[in-house]
Amino acid sequence: MALDLQIFGEGIYSPKQAARLIGGTSTEVRRWTRGSGPTLPLWEGYYQELDDTAELSFSDLVELRVVKAFRQRGLSLQAIRFAITFAQDKFGVARPLSALKFKTDGQEILMSALDQDDNLVSLRKGKAGQKVFSEIIKQSLDDLEYEDGTVARWRPAIATEVVLDPNRNFGTPILDQYGISTEMLKGELEIHGSIDYLSRIYEIPKNNIKQALKFEDALDTALLGDNG
Repeated sequence: MALDLQIFGEGIYSPKQAARLIGGTSTEVRRWTRGSGPTLPLWEGYYQELDDTAELSFSDLVELRVVKAFRQRGLSLQAIRFAITFAQDKFGVARPLSALKFKTDGQEILMSALDQDDNLVSLRKGKAGQKVFSEIIKQSLDDLEYEDGTVARWRPAIATEVVLDPNRNFGTPILDQYGISTEMLKGELEIHGSIDYLSRIYEIPKNNIKQALKFEDALDTALLGDNG
């Protein structure tokens, strides 16, 4: 992909990287962003529009995370597609699943989407559906930070020292205060076998390193669980 000013500040993830971060599979990521057979994509990835590539942006990643949460709760792709279109019309934004307005009004949109999903008739009305959707939105969006109504950073609730910021290291998960990749620290631990050693050579408190490793372990657990 040719370097372009449109790349900077957007984050860059391969389908495999995105799948690991959302606890899904590369097949799901490609299906949702590029389509499969007669099935159209839910949306076209940011970089696909620029250079017809499978690479994904930070906004794509966040929206994939929301879609994964929907699918885990049993929503069909038909219902999700309707929710996206409905939210685009309601909010007047191209990428509604990563918008702050979806976080505040998402329950209403998802209740409307149920009308498009015959498998979830029991959740179509009432508090049961509202509770489910409240949980989905909390799981998917509560640990995101917004600027001007658009998602800016993801601070995983499981590891408060870790951040994914498209303006830093192309969105790679890093220790916020030190800017060091969590994946790199995991690799270094596998080589050297000592958190004390990593703490000394990188001059990072052991607790921060443990947070990075906790985050990486959680990703591996989610991935194995999804593919098992």
